[in-house]
Amino acid sequence: MTSFETAHVVEAYRERCEDRIEVITDGDRTLIVVADGAGGTGDGHIAAETVIRETRANYAAIDNSTAWSQFLSQLDLRIHGGETTAVIVDLHPDRILGASVGDSCAWVIDGSNITDLTRTQTCKPLLGSQAAKPAPFWHGRLSGVLLVGSDGFFDYAKREKITPLIGRTDFFALPRACLDLVRLPSGDLWDDTAIVACRIRRTAASRKRYSI
Repeated sequence: MTSFETAHVVEAYRERCEDRIEVITDGDRTLIVVADGAGGTGDGHIAAETVIRETRANYAAIDNSTAWSQFLSQLDLRIHGGETTAVIVDLHPDRILGASVGDSCAWVIDGSNITDLTRTQTCKPLLGSQAAKPAPFWHGRLSGVLLVGSDGFFDYAKREKITPLIGRTDFFALPRACLDLVRLPSGDLWDDTAIVACRIRRTAASRKRYSI
């Protein structure tokens, strides 16, 4: 049975972090959710928490990308008092489903190749505006590493530095290494930053082959 393993980090650049992440594992299915509450809208963190809570409550009934997009559209109408981005990546052994809205991203990185799952998303309006336009996405079986994160990473990381970093970094240290890519010389961050890394779980045999 194919299963997935993940590693993640969330760090604030101010006192309160507006970014939220959730990883849900259900048999051979894994969901990764990143929501970046818009600090300027008031209660952005509450809107982000709503995305997490509603995804956990409803994912079992959703089995295709169009349904994920419809789920986010319905959620847009139910969020009041704050706005947020959302990326939902629904991983199965043979495919990746999901939908997104805003400027948080999901990339599949396989060697030197990067596939932006969220390339067709609309940055604004955000969820909670009652005018968001979520975009569905579909991809084949995961090969390589999936990175899902907020704009605190994707807006500031240099693309040409990400693929070599993945090649030389231990998987479970990868989110922290990605975070360090976007630190200012002072050690501070540009923005709240959330990063989740995911790959197919390695068996003992595959780990042995990899180390040879």
